[in-house]
Amino acid sequence: MHAFLDRLGRGAARFHWFVIAGWLVVVVGLFVLRSAFGGTYVNNYTVPGSESSAGLNILNKDFTSAGGYSGSIVFHAKTGTVSEHADAVKSSMEAVGKLPDVVTAIDPLATSQTAYISKDGSIVNAPVSFSVVPASLDKSYVDKLDAAVQPARAAGLQVEYGGGTGQIGKQADDGPSEAIGLALALLLLFLMFRSVVASGLPLVSAVFSVGGGLAVLGLLAAVKDFPVSAPTVATLLGLGVAIDYGLFLVSRHREQLDDGMGVVESAGRAESTSGAAILVAGGTVVIAILGLYVSGVPFVGALGLSSAIVVAVTVLAALTLIPALLGLAKFTVLNRKDRHHLAEERELESSLPDETAIAEHRLEERERRDAKHEQSAFARWGRKVSDRPWPYGIAATLVLLVLAIPLLSMNLGQLDAGTDPAADSSRKAYDLIAQGFGPGANGPLTVVVQLPSSGDKQTLLTGLSSTLQKTPGVAAVQPPSTNSAGTTAIINVIPTTSPSAAETEDLVNRIRDDVLSGQQEPTYVVGTTAGYVDFTEKVGSRMPWLIGAVVVLAFLLLTVAFRSLLIGVKAAILNLLSVGAAYGVIVAVFQWGWGSSLVGIDEKVPIPSFVPMLMFAIVFGLSMDYEVFLLSRVHEAWIATKDSHRAVAIGIGATARVITTAAAIMIVVFLSFVLDDDPTVKMLAVGMAVAVLIDASVVRMILVPSVMTLLGDRAWWLPRWLDRIVPDIQLEGGPQPPPQPAREVEHV
Repeated sequence: MHAFLDRLGRGAARFHWFVIAGWLVVVVGLFVLRSAFGGTYVNNYTVPGSESSAGLNILNKDFTSAGGYSGSIVFHAKTGTVSEHADAVKSSMEAVGKLPDVVTAIDPLATSQTAYISKDGSIVNAPVSFSVVPASLDKSYVDKLDAAVQPARAAGLQVEYGGGTGQIGKQADDGPSEAIGLALALLLLFLMFRSVVASGLPLVSAVFSVGGGLAVLGLLAAVKDFPVSAPTVATLLGLGVAIDYGLFLVSRHREQLDDGMGVVESAGRAESTSGAAILVAGGTVVIAILGLYVSGVPFVGALGLSSAIVVAVTVLAALTLIPALLGLAKFTVLNRKDRHHLAEERELESSLPDETAIAEHRLEERERRDAKHEQSAFARWGRKVSDRPWPYGIAATLVLLVLAIPLLSMNLGQLDAGTDPAADSSRKAYDLIAQGFGPGANGPLTVVVQLPSSGDKQTLLTGLSSTLQKTPGVAAVQPPSTNSAGTTAIINVIPTTSPSAAETEDLVNRIRDDVLSGQQEPTYVVGTTAGYVDFTEKVGSRMPWLIGAVVVLAFLLLTVAFRSLLIGVKAAILNLLSVGAAYGVIVAVFQWGWGSSLVGIDEKVPIPSFVPMLMFAIVFGLSMDYEVFLLSRVHEAWIATKDSHRAVAIGIGATARVITTAAAIMIVVFLSFVLDDDPTVKMLAVGMAVAVLIDASVVRMILVPSVMTLLGDRAWWLPRWLDRIVPDIQLEGGPQPPPQPAREVEHV
């Protein structure tokens, strides 16, 4: 592998214009194809095999007028009643009914249904159903809706879009977040490298790779459903890892140029060392995220696939585009001071008598650099922790356990429009419906009944409606509706609590277990709220499987990478601690409301069930990045010195500055996405930023040196029988050869 990566890096650096032009052509081509053939993103929370899915299939087959994807249009008369403007409402709903993808658009004022009219008559909730998921419709469709309801607005009525209708045209605009994240990343890179060229290379690679990955995702969306938040989550993760991978390669390359290597030779060596670590770390991230398919829920699996696609493209860019850019930049990746020092070294070497003397001089320079790493502030800290591993290790563990305490009260549930920004039409409609009909009207439940071929069907439905009305947690039950064939009926049930309330989930389970379980006829509870209950239960039940699969995967990869059993066990335990702490912070901020206003959330909200699962896969994968980069240097030092205590100090001294900068970049990129209106994206942004902060500080700077010191040489132990089976991939690329004098004179 190392020989291949070395050749790949050298080839890309030598023929840099061909590689850069190739990337440009491919990315532009992908964008053109996406514009012509790309699909749209939709939120499909359907759980195959669940009760809500089965009931919805029956509705779509036998009761099409009650099927489809629901939404509503809310009319509000600020003075008087809506019925005073009945003609305007009628004209508006007729126009809505003629829009593309609309199945039904009911004018409640023209029917006998009074459940859609508030008691004081000032609010009317008109149901609309669509043949497609409303969130998949773009902003141009909102313009069509606005034109359709213009008669009502012209009459002085307030018109807002609720339910699924309120999600139309809400595709995220990540531009501001991306711009802020990239700007802050550039600043951090410049503070580290003190070179504009070196700072810009990781960003160029990030823009190319993330843009290309998103274009691929857009093309796949034409044949497969991806969630609306998929591009945002993929961008959030892709930018972070792309910049970090570029940082690791550029940092190693600069270090080797200081050792006297030529540009092409150094690009190859960086590729075979840091590039190998990137390949292992990136592969771990991809496989961990694809593990989300363990959930058995297409929505969650598709979220993982979208992020995995973008991360895979960033790895490809790191291994091809970065070395090409290094070949183009040559020695300008060094700052002026380093270039001046290198020129002086070259002048000094020209006065040495022969190549052997030059090689000896460069070896002395490398040893001087290693000694500098070993005496750096980070290395001194590593030795300080190593000198007292038990106190530091116990203190750090206690900090993580305290942060994880809120995890014990995590409430998995669904988010509703009540968490949308107050200026959004969906939020205004939500508030109006809650005002006029109660909070439960924002998430009605639909009971689907398959009627018998004979018998008194009306008595059956009347009795079931009466039982439902008496069920605790039910505010109202609307009269049953039957399809034209008389084979299927629906009964709409209005809960007393909002869709996101835990009491509403309890009501769904109560209706299923206590009310409907005794019915001889097949019955189902469907609707957005019931579907999300099934979604939450499915994801929650599969969470242990995901944790187990990812932990085992990480253990196997680290065992192979470092030929050690204890390294894999240590990584699994420490990563579980850091993920648990990140979960605790998420619960405290969003569910308990501690500082949630700082990220634009004014209410206490439940945690969507897929957020912990998605966070676990991503964070566990990302933590492997720092684990691999740190321990590969520690292992490299241990092979050279056979002194485990010193190897920890050298490894930390050589990597801590780079890892700290990389972590800071990820943190600012992640936090920039709190500007997104979607509370789920805010949760992921905060949770992943906290996880990276914990991992790069508490775990890498305290727990890892503590545990590695306590393990000593045993850290690299592998049983003999396993030693014969596990391949020796030498992640560090083997012992680094002594520096050789350049065969050709390169301009510095």
